[in-house]
Amino acid sequence: MTIDERRRRRFSEEFRKEQVCLIESGRVSIIEVSRLHEVKVESVKRWLVRFGKKKLPEKIIVTTGRDIDRLRELEKENRRLLELIGRQQVELVYQKELIILAEEKLGENFKKK
Repeated sequence: MTIDERRRRRFSEEFRKEQVCLIESGRVSIIEVSRLHEVKVESVKRWLVRFGKKKLPEKIIVTTGRDIDRLRELEKENRRLLELIGRQQVELVYQKELIILAEEKLGENFKKK
């Protein structure tokens, strides 16, 4: 197919929706659709934005080794903070349950004492 022929072709909305469904179901990738139908990857991504139900993930561009190290550090810090939040949540639930038990044993005026 020549460049001129590719420029003049148009895909129906139904066809584009069908390709988006195939991509979102995981049966084919964006690149596979692009190669199969000789369409630019950016065009297929526009179809996904327009007709897709899922949001496209943002690009992460890593250019140097320092970027890779920084990304790893951020991921490690993220995991640590998530664990910390989880532990604090468990502590809060534990404390609330202790207060409920204390109120049952010592009566309603427990908080005043």
